[in-house]
Amino acid sequence: MIRAYVKINDLNDIVKLNKASAACKCKMAIYSGVKILNPKSLIMLFELSMGNTFPLVAKINDYETKKDFLEKFKGLIVSYVYY
Repeated sequence: MIRAYVKINDLNDIVKLNKASAACKCKMAIYSGVKILNPKSLIMLFELSMGNTFPLVAKINDYETKKDFLEKFKGLIVSYVYY
């Protein structure tokens, strides 16, 4: 599992997050307060507030998938924890 904190500044970040999520084969979710959002759904991502950081949790079990995940989300990830 990986918990990456992603920063959403504007509409371009939402589109970038959606495209990176759609390109990943792993299961993932964004936690926004009491809501759990699917980052692969562009419509759901519009519920995110601009200028905030959100935890993106992905089910990743191997090094190659982790490396691919971090590469796709670079520029959005502020920090992450792999566990």
